Amino acid sequence: MNKPFTITLAGDTSLGDWYLNKPKQKKEKERLEKDPYSFIQEVATLVEKSDYFILNLETVLAVNPSGFLEGKQYPNWDSPQRTIDMLKKMNVDAVSLANNHTMDFGAATLLNTIKELKDAGITYFGAGQSRKEAIMPAQIKVQGKSQTKNVYVLTGMKASRRYRVDYNFMATDKKAGVHYLKEDRLVRKISSIKEKDPDSIVIVCPHWQGKDYKWVKETEEFRSRTFVEAGADFVLAHGTHMANHIEKYKSGIIAYSIGNFVFNSPGRYKKMQAPPYSFIVNLMFSESENGWDIQPAFYPIVTDNKKTGFRTRFTTRDEAVELFEILNEKQYLGTKKDIIKNDGDRYYFDIHQAKPSDEINQLLPAPSFNSKTDDQDLEAFKEEVHQLEQIQNKIDNYLFHYYQKFNKNKSVSQDKEKLRLLADVVEKRHMSHNFLKKFERKKIPVTNSLSFQDIMVERSAMRKLGYRDYAWSIDRKTKAQIFADSIGLRRPKSDHTIYRFDEIKGTEGPIVVKPVHSTGSKGVYLIFNNDTILSAFNGKYLSNWGEIEAEMRGDLEAVKQGSSNKKQLLKDEWFVEELIMKSPNSTEPPLDFKFYCFYGELLFVLEANREDSSQFSTWDAEGNFIKTGWKDENVRPGVGFSQEDAEIAKKASLEIPSPFVRFDMLKGHDGLVFGEATPRPGGFHLFNKEYDRKLGQAYKEAEARLLRDLLRGKKFEAFTKHFKI
Repeated sequence: MNKPFTITLAGDTSLGDWYLNKPKQKKEKERLEKDPYSFIQEVATLVEKSDYFILNLETVLAVNPSGFLEGKQYPNWDSPQRTIDMLKKMNVDAVSLANNHTMDFGAATLLNTIKELKDAGITYFGAGQSRKEAIMPAQIKVQGKSQTKNVYVLTGMKASRRYRVDYNFMATDKKAGVHYLKEDRLVRKISSIKEKDPDSIVIVCPHWQGKDYKWVKETEEFRSRTFVEAGADFVLAHGTHMANHIEKYKSGIIAYSIGNFVFNSPGRYKKMQAPPYSFIVNLMFSESENGWDIQPAFYPIVTDNKKTGFRTRFTTRDEAVELFEILNEKQYLGTKKDIIKNDGDRYYFDIHQAKPSDEINQLLPAPSFNSKTDDQDLEAFKEEVHQLEQIQNKIDNYLFHYYQKFNKNKSVSQDKEKLRLLADVVEKRHMSHNFLKKFERKKIPVTNSLSFQDIMVERSAMRKLGYRDYAWSIDRKTKAQIFADSIGLRRPKSDHTIYRFDEIKGTEGPIVVKPVHSTGSKGVYLIFNNDTILSAFNGKYLSNWGEIEAEMRGDLEAVKQGSSNKKQLLKDEWFVEELIMKSPNSTEPPLDFKFYCFYGELLFVLEANREDSSQFSTWDAEGNFIKTGWKDENVRPGVGFSQEDAEIAKKASLEIPSPFVRFDMLKGHDGLVFGEATPRPGGFHLFNKEYDRKLGQAYKEAEARLLRDLLRGKKFEAFTKHFKI
């Protein structure tokens, strides 16, 4: 083989017959009909030269098909002839069909799409007439002068229950559909391929449903790493419509999403604050006497159609640098000099030069289990924990002695600016007494030792050892309301009666029904009238009590059986209270604020959107929009709060003998109304390092103010009247 054999992979693709059939996109629709190649032209020069080109075809090939799934958003279809012509013009060899659009119009339309592809000589994978067909990989033979390298490309869609059950998207033994990305099943498939063909290359292309314009989470990261551990050489995911971070993990390379290729929808990059970039991936196979060398090159492209005028293009140098810096923050790859290269006017990321994602992974023991349901052998688990303890001690010991070098170096230990830089990094367990004194002499606080996450975990352990954290006294909603009454804090009217669900069933509005014990907004319903009910948990409007019963049936059954998990009720105990209105006689939910209060001080406010439970706003104490690391991908500027609201929350926090409490308040047409008090906010571990430190510092400063007031004789009479001290 004189030149490398190139396999090219690209992300979500649709020419957009359905998406562009809107009045606002009339110009683009006319372009599609007259010059469809214009949407592709600027990136075609790369993909057309590939020896084997694969993309994710996220549409069906049909014209105005019938049978669209009721309730599903964004039904997608494309003209069969036009799409096939463009695929062939780009030299597309294979398409993945494991995505959340290929079953939009049911199995018959999917099978017609498959027939169109077959007739055009284009390989399909990820969907089929049965599960057996849907899981089959695309297979590529890379033929050299003296050797053959087999490449297998597997795919599957990670999907919510809505797609699996409500929409019936998945292939079964007897039904057509897409391949469901079940981790254990795909791991077995990867392992089987590697056992039969050890020298083969396995590429896995997961499709992440439900992650539009978002960064993937730990679940997707863990799953991708599991595929590498099973033998996959590359994991090149898609489904997010944007580039996600890249990781060089063990013997494999993971791109958590390569995003879009040519996807002709208007897009929501700006609205979702998503980077407007995606990737085309080239894998270049070169034969030598010693075997095969594979060079991965990731070409960044601009896929925000509002930015490009619906002409996907390669990035400029500055845009490539911008994307690199964004991804490098998520997962360190190396330096710009090492990673960003150019191929004429095109820039690409040379992932072959990337640093291993986490060299500590090489130290970690093999897990004693492989999935969430595996039984863990106790002795194997003990050994694993023992190894983790040894590794942790080894790392801590190494860092302790590393920092001691700074302690003993006068150019560092006597330089105030250098010590200030270290104070933002060094952790308390790596600090010696002598080193600490160097900071104290320069009056530099070692701020990195302050962590809200550490405090929350520490307080949990202390409570089990008998320490009283008095904020927990008002964690129960009914007790919190009595306390609110005693300090003159307006709250929704309630009769304080605890009901079973069957006893409140059918109650007429306007009211709110809430479980006494639950997580998040689970089980909270705003009943405006018999026809308009808002489920606070998912932001969905219901039309009758029967739909409430249907939503809660599984949770109530779990309570009866004594089972529990974080998404279920803890007990079948409910109360009914006044419905706070945004405006009189409206059916709009009130504003929902969560005030993070530290004994008379406010650090920030989280504003929740009750009509869209996935959306939040975060504001500092002065009302400036901020990001804290906590679900940043869902944070959008909202309405905001007033300083009068802030003063009410701060004043209330001074009545509780605890450094921290979060007040959850509603803002109705007649002012701020107390909802509940939370001593430990869920997701406290999700704050970024800056805000974890700020929260930790605020906690310790509040603790000092509280102690001072106690020593001065403050009685907390409103609190002690209702709770034991």
